[in-house]
Amino acid sequence: MTATRDTFWMSRNPVGRGRDLLRSRQRSDAAPRPPGPRGRPFVGVLPELKADPFGYLQRLGDAYGDVFRLPLPLYDVVIVNNPEHVRHVMNHRNGEYSMTGPVSWAKKLLGASMQLLEGNDFRQRRKLLGPMMGRTQLTKVAAAVADEFAVRLTDWDRFADTGETIDLQHEINGVVIPAFMRAMFSTAPTDDVLAQLDTDIRTLMASASSPLLLSPPPRLLPGDGNPIQAWWRMRRWVTQQIEERLAAGTSHDDLLQVLLDARYEDGTPISRRDAVTEAVMLIGGGYETVVAALAWTLALLPQNPLAQQRLYDEIDLLAGARPGYQDLDRLQWTKACFDEGQRLQGLLLQPRFAMTDDTIGGYRIRRGNLIGIPIYHLQRDPRWWGPNADSYDPMRFYDKQISAARPPLAYMPFGAGPHRCFGAAMGYLEAQFLLTQIFQRYRILTPAGWAPQHDAAVVWPVKGGVPAVITPRPESEHRTA
Repeated sequence: MTATRDTFWMSRNPVGRGRDLLRSRQRSDAAPRPPGPRGRPFVGVLPELKADPFGYLQRLGDAYGDVFRLPLPLYDVVIVNNPEHVRHVMNHRNGEYSMTGPVSWAKKLLGASMQLLEGNDFRQRRKLLGPMMGRTQLTKVAAAVADEFAVRLTDWDRFADTGETIDLQHEINGVVIPAFMRAMFSTAPTDDVLAQLDTDIRTLMASASSPLLLSPPPRLLPGDGNPIQAWWRMRRWVTQQIEERLAAGTSHDDLLQVLLDARYEDGTPISRRDAVTEAVMLIGGGYETVVAALAWTLALLPQNPLAQQRLYDEIDLLAGARPGYQDLDRLQWTKACFDEGQRLQGLLLQPRFAMTDDTIGGYRIRRGNLIGIPIYHLQRDPRWWGPNADSYDPMRFYDKQISAARPPLAYMPFGAGPHRCFGAAMGYLEAQFLLTQIFQRYRILTPAGWAPQHDAAVVWPVKGGVPAVITPRPESEHRTA
């Protein structure tokens, strides 16, 4: 299918079309533009995308193939939906496809984190901070995370005896964020501070979908929901933690200490401004995405009793003991349950900015194009996941032969390439520990007929939360090692 002649083409993408005219150097053998829907004057396909974001992108992929244009107001998004094309975009080495685009002004104003760096600067910073998420450091923080989980889960006993329906997603959040703060800062912020940090993180995460115009515009008035205020409020809090640590002259076995102790080859530390920005970014990626993926996992597991029972069988081999870092390799079914939850959670689009002219799948890519990788569609594509791609089946990850048979980048919950999520190992640690401790204590029941839904405007979480009833596990169910 190809687009028809478009009389109102300039109204649909004036920025992109104007750029093409100014930079026109077409040859007769030049690669064609990607195909795609024509859209409407001034709004493109934004109404259709807003009405059914996940279904609409899937229908466009069926109609136009693995590379197509998504015309939005002011600009087009080029969608790439094949693992080989995804590899081409994600495995760049020198910023050919950037996470943030040309943001040198942002680095000067806010400080540079790994997300804002490319090329050699990125590689140096990634190497410098690598020990933060290495085995040695994660072994040090694992006990603190497991201990905080145990303390916070004790509060769930007040629900387990009442039969009350709770929002499991909200309750998971109240367990994970204090545990991550303890691993990161060796501190226990008050509930009010945690609530404000959580609100600010959600504000910043919601702004991540703004390039697709699916979420409401950012709040400009003072108060919660203003991303500028949220950013500076988080920076002030992190700066305070760093200043207090340096003033005290103490050392801790936490992630902040690794950040402060890191030195480049010439012996210089990360600048204070960059250290604050790195810490803020780590907070955002260190718990919010894990909470959402755990919520999807716990929304789907109760509806799959065989998978859930196998999870009980595996964790019961710990004989009720609190999990430690050394147990992660033993909890492979637990990890598979989490991976399958992440697969079905998906993400509407993961964006990259083309920083150079290129060709993908025989179609031209212009410098400045926004590239969208449709994670939801990619991770449910029957070509890679079979005819039952929408069903929950952890065996897809537990069975090594099944896993090896599909293209590696058909599944990318933590991204891929040089910019693969820095905290992926920490995310798995949190997920495996929390799933283990929850199912050591409780049984979970979701309402009959209920199924988790996506909310494209809020990026990751289950829309409306996860309604559930939890009950204590009878002592007779527990096995001994």
